Amino acid sequence: MAKTIIIGGGLAGLSAAVYLSKNNRKVELIESSPKLGGRTYSFFNKTFNSEIDNGQHLLLGAYKSTLEFLKITNAINKIEFQDNLKIIYKNKVGESFTIDASKYFYPINLLSAIWNFNSLTKKDKFNFIRFVSSISFQNDKNLEKISVKKYLIKNNQSENAIKSFWEILAISALNTNIDEASAVLFNKMLKKIFLAGNKSTTILTPKENLSKIFIDPSLEYLKQTSFNYSISEKLESIKIYNNIITELKTDLRTITDFENVILAIPPYQILKLNCNEKLLQSDFLEFEYSAIISVNMKLKKNIFTEKFVALIDSEVDWIFNHNKYISIVISDANKFVELSKEQILEICINELQKYFKNFEKDLIIKSLVIKEKRATIKSTPEFENFRNKIVTKIKNLSIVGDWTNTGLPQTIESAILSGKLSAFKFIK
Repeated sequence: MAKTIIIGGGLAGLSAAVYLSKNNRKVELIESSPKLGGRTYSFFNKTFNSEIDNGQHLLLGAYKSTLEFLKITNAINKIEFQDNLKIIYKNKVGESFTIDASKYFYPINLLSAIWNFNSLTKKDKFNFIRFVSSISFQNDKNLEKISVKKYLIKNNQSENAIKSFWEILAISALNTNIDEASAVLFNKMLKKIFLAGNKSTTILTPKENLSKIFIDPSLEYLKQTSFNYSISEKLESIKIYNNIITELKTDLRTITDFENVILAIPPYQILKLNCNEKLLQSDFLEFEYSAIISVNMKLKKNIFTEKFVALIDSEVDWIFNHNKYISIVISDANKFVELSKEQILEICINELQKYFKNFEKDLIIKSLVIKEKRATIKSTPEFENFRNKIVTKIKNLSIVGDWTNTGLPQTIESAILSGKLSAFKFIK
């Protein structure tokens, strides 16, 4: 049986392994770190006496590839589904606003939800509905060089509408501030959320930690197939002859018994590989990464009643309630990433005190700050244009990851889709 070697055990690599194995292909996965999952994993924290995710990920009903992957790996029951979109928002004076699409049927329920979202003025609501109605008619060519902010202003979205809704959505999905983020990618995302049925608009809530949802079930599934994997093994060099990879060398061995190779590692790692052919354009080094910071707080008394809350015009994007503790997410966090953990914690405390009048600093028993400095490459128009041109002339090679040309933001959905597409490339 022909074998595919997958380098990298993040979600893209695991996705490729699952789809190849599902189609009766022999797979070997090699991961350089001592764990699988890449940036999507959990770990036991003694201070919290609990499993903690390395970062909170927002899951949407529009994540069709993710949901398919979870069904294959028998993990779909570990996700809680909204029947209809519902999000609670808070502003700086502690007022609450709700988007609730539980009334009527799609798409009338979404129109009703926006009409009753009282953070927007009546004019904002009219312009919001008009804009969403125009999404499918937007020409990508006209959006390629402009930012999300310019795109929204061009479509009569007020500063209030941007702060109250669009900025939170864009930064959460693109991990890039709206003055820099790609309008064409944002528009593609809006189509998948708003124009693909009621379920696509909903937010999915994990019932368990990330490892128990994505990693452990994948391994259980793969162990029933022709699958092997190793951890703490690092790829060092690749030998190519006549546009075919003929040899892989790790820090432990030399590998020649394979047909195809899938590289599921970040571009900066690919560029470091010793190879007699160029695998990626060195231009990747010109693009800036965008950080995500997660701040976990264990509280004496959990004052939060909702599973998640979005904060309007705040340094903090979302608060997720895990009952035993809360997780605070700061996307596009480069301006904070070099601060000390104590300074970041103080920023979060100040924001919570503004938005929640019953929050006090002495409620905090323990805290944990997690910085993901290279969470994603900034989703600028320049990067999106470059991303669309990522190709390889190596016949038995596929390069995968959330940063590759999936047409999606660099999310869990993009990672899983890229792995799926690469698998089908080698299924004959």
